[in-house]
Amino acid sequence: MSQSRPTQHEIDVYSGHVILNGGDQVKAWRLTFPDSKAMPETQHTKASLMHNSEKVQKRIKELQSEQAEKDKEEFDLTAEQVKKMLVTVYKKSIKDKVDQGGNLIAVAPAAAVSALSEINKMNGYNAPKKIDHTSKDGSMTPQQGQTIDASKLSTETLKDLMQARNDAKSDE
Repeated sequence: MSQSRPTQHEIDVYSGHVILNGGDQVKAWRLTFPDSKAMPETQHTKASLMHNSEKVQKRIKELQSEQAEKDKEEFDLTAEQVKKMLVTVYKKSIKDKVDQGGNLIAVAPAAAVSALSEINKMNGYNAPKKIDHTSKDGSMTPQQGQTIDASKLSTETLKDLMQARNDAKSDE
């Protein structure tokens, strides 16, 4: 951000990217500030703070309303009508047909998954997942020297480990 508060231009750009990227706040933030050197966890924090600001929320709603009006004019469809169409696609896609051999086959499972994915996006259920990459000590450094207590392993597991070690040595 150019200052501690985003400019109106940054709000507009960020809000547009949020909509274009299915609500992915971090991706929208990265596209808005491509020259940022912020670490991923900092980007996540900044994106969240920006996204939750009143001005950004207001602009996102404005853009969504504008897009809904454009869609209605262009396609003469409302969001609810689009959802109903996707539900129809989903229902038709999961119906099974019987082939010549009498086996059940799915009509179009990929279409069903795609329809559900779009419905989820429209309903806002596709929130990005936050993955914690920190170690137990809070750092980003992998722990060294972790050991396995062999006395707690079953005989079968020990045999499997020994076989894997022997296989690895023979491959060398």
